[in-house]
Amino acid sequence: MDRGLRLRFKLPAVAAVAVALVLLAAPLVWADFSVQSWRFFKPVVLPAGLAETTLVEVVPGREVFPNAARDLADLRIVEADSQREVPFVFLVERGERRRSSVAVRMRDLGHVPGRQTTFILDLEREGVLHNELEISTSSHNFQRDIVVEGSEDGESWRVLHEGGEIFDFTIAERGFTTRDTRVRYPSSTARYLRVSIIDGDLPPLDVQGAVVFFAQQIQPRQTEYPINILVRVEDIADKSTQLVLDLGSGGFPTNSISLTTPQENFSRRVDLEGSHDNQLWTLLRRSENLYVFNTPKFVGSQLTIGYPESRFRYFRLTVFNEDDPPLPVTGAQASGFLRKLIFFADPGLSYQLYYGNADAESPSYELEQVFPYLVTEDLPVAGLGAHTANPLFTGPIEASKPFTERYPWLLPTVVALAALLIGVFLASLFRQLKGMLPPPPAPE
Repeated sequence: MDRGLRLRFKLPAVAAVAVALVLLAAPLVWADFSVQSWRFFKPVVLPAGLAETTLVEVVPGREVFPNAARDLADLRIVEADSQREVPFVFLVERGERRRSSVAVRMRDLGHVPGRQTTFILDLEREGVLHNELEISTSSHNFQRDIVVEGSEDGESWRVLHEGGEIFDFTIAERGFTTRDTRVRYPSSTARYLRVSIIDGDLPPLDVQGAVVFFAQQIQPRQTEYPINILVRVEDIADKSTQLVLDLGSGGFPTNSISLTTPQENFSRRVDLEGSHDNQLWTLLRRSENLYVFNTPKFVGSQLTIGYPESRFRYFRLTVFNEDDPPLPVTGAQASGFLRKLIFFADPGLSYQLYYGNADAESPSYELEQVFPYLVTEDLPVAGLGAHTANPLFTGPIEASKPFTERYPWLLPTVVALAALLIGVFLASLFRQLKGMLPPPPAPE
């Protein structure tokens, strides 16, 4: 083999050694799950009669939230025997509403004394899907039943919805108003809508117009959490009642609190605060109105206070009574969006839900990309067994860290060694090339 051929072999060989050394120092990837790093688990109880591998859903139990990471990033589904991590999709059922308006023209607005106010809405083209309308009126303090009829030709009518109701309740001197003038009906492509507002002996509403919509609604699903009244203080000077509410432990994702009271015909302004420790408080809602009315003119109630989703354990509710007697609140309940995990379960295997690792990061599985194309309605529901301390727990182990974090000296050492090898090779190459070159011509 000649010298040029030997040189061609030396270059890739030395370069390969240098590259191999650098790659050895690169972070190695291990599976995120190591059973010693998770504090707790619950056995997954597969639904009875499961005959083949299929998608199932499971809802985290009450003990999971206070013992898991704050963002639930540490939830893992694990096959019990092999300790193999099982991909899942984590869903929060917040619901979704899509609403698009449809152009309409109002005509034939009229009133039959002692009976009703009617008008017709013309969509001016066929085949447009719609299922909701909103009536615009300047009237206040009313409650009326509504009948909606549909027609393709403006002559033959069929009832789309009856028994609907619109209302407005206003207390001008207190700046209080609640109203709903939307009417929902089954989806229709009728070009014409005939709307009848049942007035009876009451004065007709001042109808100024209407808008038609097509609305698609995926209803949110809520989980309810009992909440205790921990402290009740009557502040005579401030004319208010202050309630401290306790969920019993933190970590529960909630977005509303509902109160129970036997009192009727009241309207009170309230403030709501949240706290993790019952010491430092964060304002969640200011000047919300709670009310219950049961009168000839209006029947309705609002005893739920909504707020941005949080994981507070304690809530402080201040009810401003003004010159009225204190509001007798007898109970409370917190609610939050339902969380659930969906995974493929083999009826011949056993599964466990692990949680309790503050250092864990949210997993990322290919199942999330495939999930939109799967049939996920009415899935079998798995249950969860008892909250169990993991007997193998030893705390976060060193192997869960990247290789270079455990050996921080390795990367610079290997890079320096690789640079030295390449330098030696280049020096050797230079000497060999120098020997191969012809001698310079002799001076004349």
